[in-house]
Amino acid sequence: MLRKVCLGLLLALAVATLATPALSQPIKYRVAREYVTLVVEPDATCLLIYNVTIRVEEGVIGSYVAIGMPNPDFEVVSAEELDTEAVLEYEEVRDGESKVVMLVSSPIGPGEERTFLLTVVVRNLIFKDETNPGNVGLQFIPSWFENAPVDDLRLTIVLPPGVARGEFRNTPDYDNLLEVDGRLALYWERHGLSPDDRFVVGVSFPEEYLEVSVPEPPGGGVDALFVAGVVLSLGVLLLGASSVVIRARKPVYESPLLMIEALGPRKGLYAPEAAWLIESEKRRPNYSKVLTMILYSLVKKGALEIVSLDPLRVRVTGGGQDLRYYERAFLKCVRGDGSLSEDCLVRVIDVLDKGVAEKMRGYSRWETIEYYKKIVERAWKEVEEAGTPELRLRKAQENTEWLMLDPDFPARIVVIMERPTPYIPSPSDPWVRALPPGERKTPTDIVEFADRVASALERAAHGIVTDVERFADRVARTIEGRTASRSRGSALRAVSCVCVSCACVCACVSCACACASGGVG
Repeated sequence: MLRKVCLGLLLALAVATLATPALSQPIKYRVAREYVTLVVEPDATCLLIYNVTIRVEEGVIGSYVAIGMPNPDFEVVSAEELDTEAVLEYEEVRDGESKVVMLVSSPIGPGEERTFLLTVVVRNLIFKDETNPGNVGLQFIPSWFENAPVDDLRLTIVLPPGVARGEFRNTPDYDNLLEVDGRLALYWERHGLSPDDRFVVGVSFPEEYLEVSVPEPPGGGVDALFVAGVVLSLGVLLLGASSVVIRARKPVYESPLLMIEALGPRKGLYAPEAAWLIESEKRRPNYSKVLTMILYSLVKKGALEIVSLDPLRVRVTGGGQDLRYYERAFLKCVRGDGSLSEDCLVRVIDVLDKGVAEKMRGYSRWETIEYYKKIVERAWKEVEEAGTPELRLRKAQENTEWLMLDPDFPARIVVIMERPTPYIPSPSDPWVRALPPGERKTPTDIVEFADRVASALERAAHGIVTDVERFADRVARTIEGRTASRSRGSALRAVSCVCVSCACVCACVSCACACASGGVG
């Protein structure tokens, strides 16, 4: 009995702290990452997963973090810290603003960050969509912070099994359309949200994909539903230095959809794949560079030999092992006279685009691009920090495919070799194989060797496609129709809907960009 009274007092103090600024040292913090996944199940329940990383700048989070819930009808599945692997104690608060109060395993001090993973089941979040008869839907706002900015917000809403493209309505326009365990999922990203910023999303789909009937929205309208409980709130709370125990539960459910928490940079891409991802976001992609990188990788593996550069002619050697899908596609483009079929090279880009798109499912294109730009700079740094000119050359040969992503590669590779040093390359040297037989004379020094190879790769890039503009048009025609539903750069983007920002009063419900009244059912 005494324990229950103590728990009640502690909980009252926690709730009071939610609404009252702490009297101790103030806390300054930011939300480094807020990844939210909402899974709509056929029984109209929703699995809600929060992956939130809090970074403390000043003060100390000494006791707990609270995450707001859409409405009081929820149940916690698990609460844990990913960094410490600690299963957290928590309390489900339903008085006033509904929330889950999680006790931190240890204080979080200035300069530190910690990631919390909270999984709950929420009911009564789906209602009939009065704007689109026959549909049901929800309006959802990921948790916002009144006193802290959100650096990186990502939201994924997984639709019930069976919902097909063209059947759902949403607002605002999604950033990407994914497939999660065979189900369609809508994905949004927002960066640099100010304190108290709120990102409102509406999603609607045919009621036939639910196994149960859902009610009309409370009060019969969007605003009523909004007030009724779709609004979420989240705050980081400080109770003081005392250690508090509220309630602990061990996880009883682990969904495979927790993999969504990994949305971020897609690691493990090969250099040509990373190059294509970067180029595809540009208004004028450099197809020649991407194709030349594939050419070089085949030469390095011994599957191709460069016969001449002016004009570009190659020979298939029949060697090479562990060829990748885009390399096999490239080999098919070699004609009997050693020239390359440009029709076939269009298909190489198409195959590469499909492969990259498949690997990028659920990952951030923007963050992945930034990740590989850093990989390139790291490759240059490894060359620069090699102790001797010979070691620099060796490291440059190991990293050539990554270094080629840098548009300044030809000039930078010469500068980085620093000073002329006598060098006699081996016939098995990958840079030697990048030169046609007639240009393989022994160089006088390392700088000349690097200059000769960089120049050869540059000439290959200029000759791999004869009419760059015509080739670009053909690639765009091939890829555009297949990528209209993906978030792409302006070079490959089809006509966009004029009502992308129309929110819940969008009139063009049949618009191809899926900008429709998400409704609030």
